Amino acid sequence: MVKWSNLYLVWIGLPVLLVLFLAFRDRLKAKGVFFSQVSALLSYKPSFSVHLRFVPILLRILAVSALVVAIIRPQALMGEDEVKLRGINIMLVVDLSGSMVADDLKPDRITAEKKVLSEFVSRIKNDQVGLVVFGAKSFTQSPLTMDYEVLQTAIKEINLNTVDADGTAIGDGILTAVNRLSEFDGQTNILIMATDGTNNRGEEPLKAAEIAEAKKIRIFTVGIGAKGGAPVYTVDQFGTRSPFIVDGKPMRWDEPNDEVLGEVSSKTGGEYFRATDEKTLDAIYTRIDQLIKDEKKRKDPHYKELFNIFLLIALGCIFLEVLLSATWLRSFA
Repeated sequence: MVKWSNLYLVWIGLPVLLVLFLAFRDRLKAKGVFFSQVSALLSYKPSFSVHLRFVPILLRILAVSALVVAIIRPQALMGEDEVKLRGINIMLVVDLSGSMVADDLKPDRITAEKKVLSEFVSRIKNDQVGLVVFGAKSFTQSPLTMDYEVLQTAIKEINLNTVDADGTAIGDGILTAVNRLSEFDGQTNILIMATDGTNNRGEEPLKAAEIAEAKKIRIFTVGIGAKGGAPVYTVDQFGTRSPFIVDGKPMRWDEPNDEVLGEVSSKTGGEYFRATDEKTLDAIYTRIDQLIKDEKKRKDPHYKELFNIFLLIALGCIFLEVLLSATWLRSFA
């Protein structure tokens, strides 16, 4: 496979080649001189060099053509080289809205999420990781750091009292993380967000995703919660739980908006996952961890430059043209 690195420069040689072609055509046209008698010329037989009179101009055309090819830099694909990135930046974004107390994940959603986050961080090496939390509002719990012990402590300490839990500001959570990652523009930046609800506060998630896309930040989203939603319970003064009834029916927590979360991820080149229990939640973060490791082992194509071959061809043609024009194919016309 051949790649042309400077193909846009091909126009440079086209006018020159056109002029040379026209000169070549004129050179082949019959030329002569006037004689009063031609009897003396009837016995003349042209030498072999006469039939090759067009060779110098042909060599010139070939030389210019080779120079044009050299200028547009042909490169042959030789294989792929593995490029190991030194590290990437990861922002973890965690939903701390009231519905995270639901127990469809054991012992509850927030405890299960904190457990897998802690295990996820324990597998990270040479990457900066930070933590953003959101409920009705969002803020940075831990800036990007390579001090994983400090980050583990920050994860351990978050709970539903960390932020106003009366709402789910998914878009704001994304934007807070994006602002942190924007400090490292030009590097590989990844955002991993887990939520169990639908956005009902602040910026729209898709608008936040557009901003992340513009800054080349990839978003992986994780929807937490059983299909159909988890039941809402009340606890009386004796600690007894009972279903919360509304209009004669047990109330259930809203499910994650799979469609919106999926679009947020696809817009930025990430993926959306749905965790319906602790096992799938753990498997999702293991999968994301593997995707990040694959990102750090990118393969780039390796090309060999071929322009020097065509440059030598051009120089050889020019040398041969000059040599023949000065000796064997010298012309007096």
